[in-house]
Amino acid sequence: MVEEPDFGAIPSSLWTGRRVANMIFRLTGLSTASVAIYAQPHSLSKLNEYEVVVATTNSQGLSLSFLRAKGHLKTRVLFIPMGIVPLDTPWWRRLVCRRLLHQVALAPISRDEADFLKGCLDPGQDIDYLPFGVDLAFWNPSVEDESGGDYVLSIGNDWNRDYATLASAWRPEYPLLRVVTSLPVPPSAGNVEVVASDWRQEILSDEEVRRLFQNARFVVLPIRQTMQPSGQSACLRAMACGKAVILSDITGLWDRDAMRDGETCLLTPPGSVKELQKAIEELLGNPQRVAELGRRARETVEERFNLDVMADAMKSRLGALQ
Repeated sequence: MVEEPDFGAIPSSLWTGRRVANMIFRLTGLSTASVAIYAQPHSLSKLNEYEVVVATTNSQGLSLSFLRAKGHLKTRVLFIPMGIVPLDTPWWRRLVCRRLLHQVALAPISRDEADFLKGCLDPGQDIDYLPFGVDLAFWNPSVEDESGGDYVLSIGNDWNRDYATLASAWRPEYPLLRVVTSLPVPPSAGNVEVVASDWRQEILSDEEVRRLFQNARFVVLPIRQTMQPSGQSACLRAMACGKAVILSDITGLWDRDAMRDGETCLLTPPGSVKELQKAIEELLGNPQRVAELGRRARETVEERFNLDVMADAMKSRLGALQ
């Protein structure tokens, strides 16, 4: 398991300069910095020692795809994309993606994104859904510390988070809303507390985040319309903690068979203040409904979104590439 810094510093060149790099990124999605890091002879030598390289970010995946398409990278690549082809991508950008990705295997963590990619990439493109999993032993319903007050929780730093809609929907008569994020949160007429958080800087520990989930009445995850399975990690952790979740019904919802509105969660149209308020009030006024959704949420994660399920799927996927 290696990170980009393990391959050394970004080589300085015309292509990695800010102006040129930004232009290439806008046109192709390629990070010239990542390409430059992996294209170094010692980096290619290290990568080519392995049978399969797994790329877990879009910048990694596209960079390795580019080097494989150019014949520099010999090892097989399994790329876990997240919103790699946005819904509003122009035709020429899709053509670039088709040419970049045709020699790598894709493992989207959203069924809908997998189907979407099958429709816009080459017919022979290797694409198969990879179920995402969370640690059920760690993310659990047990409440270790019941202090902290009565609140509803929203959490996440993904730029697809729609805190503007949530702030507009939160009324003065609602209980405290705790928003855990490093993103800006607009003013609200309701009682909203913003808790600074950034996983890169580890401002909050995993134990502190778990406690926030466990002590919350329920969890609200407002997402802008996107093909990316935004909010997936936070949602599944909340569900594993036995919490009812209100989630935006985005195009990239990862598994519609499991994420069923009114049964395992509540789904609301992206950007709709009215429908979000309706879902919030449904849960605020019915504790039994909250408890039942939370129970079914935990069962869903136990059956379909745990680490064993993901590990078995990954093992099968890798075995097919070797």
